[in-house]
Amino acid sequence: MKRPDWEMVRQMALGLDLGGDDDSPPALREDAAARLRSEAARQALERRRGEMGAQAPGWLAEYDRLRGLGWPWRVAAYIAWASSPRRERWPETLEALATEVLGLTSARQVYAWRRKNPAIDEMVAMLQVAPLWEHRRDVFDALVQVASEPDYKGHADRKLFFEMLGDYIPRARLDTRRGELDEDDLAAMSDEELRTLAAVAKKMLDQEEQEAEN
Repeated sequence: MKRPDWEMVRQMALGLDLGGDDDSPPALREDAAARLRSEAARQALERRRGEMGAQAPGWLAEYDRLRGLGWPWRVAAYIAWASSPRRERWPETLEALATEVLGLTSARQVYAWRRKNPAIDEMVAMLQVAPLWEHRRDVFDALVQVASEPDYKGHADRKLFFEMLGDYIPRARLDTRRGELDEDDLAAMSDEELRTLAAVAKKMLDQEEQEAEN
């Protein structure tokens, strides 16, 4: 899992094919009416956000970030809405988002955008996991705090802590490693790799002896 690259996100917004229904200047007379509908819907969303105040949906903050990175407002709204927790979504359905917020006649236009632009679904997936990175340090701090307490309740946290550092190897992983190497694998290893393997093997034996004693 990679940390979101916001410069890459900016690049992903370039070259979207929205079938003429984006934020670009209209080239034909009939496009002017569509642009007016789009602008009216965007302004309505801004007004509604002001009226809702603290009750405004959380996905609007992500919408603002995407807008700042150059994403068309309707696409930014959809991505932010779709990547938010389902229980917190306003409105509740995609059809309602399309007709009540985006100013579209139905959700079919959104489906068309997604078919033409895989980057849209990629962005939804990326933003769904982004909170993991935002809370990463807090989780590590909590892990260290619990694991360092001399209390039996922190046993699982200590195992995870030592496993992350490479000081503890779960039994299941040890059994798997045994079946992965043959003579050809060993012959192809460098001296450094062999020394590392020997150290792992010793750790395996020590761990097995300790488990047998317990």
